[in-house]
Amino acid sequence: MAHLALAGSAFRRGVDFSEDPVVRAAIAETPPPYVLFPGPAAEDVGSLPRDRAISLIVLDGTWSQARKLLTRNPALAALPRVAFTPRRPSAYRIRRQPAAFCVSTIEALAEVLDRLEPEGAGMERLLDPFHAMVAFQERFATEVAAGRHRRPLSSRATDGTGDGDGDAGPAGASREAGRLAAALEARRADLVCVYGEANAWPKRMRDRPAPEIVRWMALRPATGETFEAVVAPRRPLAPAVPERIGVPAAALRDGMSVEAWHRSWASFCRPADALVAWGGYEVGLAAADGLPLPADVFDLRRESHRVFPHLFLARPRTVEEAVQILTTPGQGPALGVGRGGVRLSALARLLDAFTSPAS
Repeated sequence: MAHLALAGSAFRRGVDFSEDPVVRAAIAETPPPYVLFPGPAAEDVGSLPRDRAISLIVLDGTWSQARKLLTRNPALAALPRVAFTPRRPSAYRIRRQPAAFCVSTIEALAEVLDRLEPEGAGMERLLDPFHAMVAFQERFATEVAAGRHRRPLSSRATDGTGDGDGDAGPAGASREAGRLAAALEARRADLVCVYGEANAWPKRMRDRPAPEIVRWMALRPATGETFEAVVAPRRPLAPAVPERIGVPAAALRDGMSVEAWHRSWASFCRPADALVAWGGYEVGLAAADGLPLPADVFDLRRESHRVFPHLFLARPRTVEEAVQILTTPGQGPALGVGRGGVRLSALARLLDAFTSPAS
């Protein structure tokens, strides 16, 4: 993705580049290029010269693969290195990073080039396809794959005699519920329930505009603080959206800008917060819009099926469905107008059910 977005860049695939003419020519440049890779001797990218062009060699792959590239290519290892401190955690939520300072290759490039190029040159746009890819894969995992792979529980899972497939019996479920309850309880003061509404056109529509967040809501259960932002659509508004989410079209079109949304959210969300969400779709869309989000996310949709497999044959489709199964019947007071207020309230009730599983 980075190579396609950066005109004039060169992309080489392999492990041993000692005979690669493009790499050898780059290494032989005067002054020499820099290798973007952390290490004790690495310079901070902010100290690099600004009065001349700079060649940058970026090692792509898993962290272990990137280290292997250095050890297998002494000429690369001998080049001066540069590194940086990321401004925010990686948004590559579909892969676990080995440490808090680790980000994906394209995220690293976006940060470094933003600092090196004159006035940033809009390098954040490098991440648009990256965020879309993450959101797409999260949506597939939570909405598509879960529906395609439903299967009845085996007799051993339902009668509690075995702990096959993830300790699925009632005893195993009780242990899993206790572990999750302890993890949530430990973060109680930092938990923020979030829910987003998207401007999304029908999936069957050819060349439909990409979905985007138009309403973002949050509740901090420990204090009762709430957050709501109606964000003006950046793309044509799908006709069915206003009625579906319960927000008039005029109110959506008069919503705040993305920048104002980001500023107001930054004043509400704290660095130590952990999000509580229902699936990863809306969180992925918010990340694609550049919303600063905490690194920790508790996905109660995934956890519902994992922790209570004896109650759910598959991941429940809606948070309301899960609430009706895991809590007493009824509906709590809505936390706003329309569908968002109902679902944010349901998410808060579901969080209570997870933090007190014995009830």
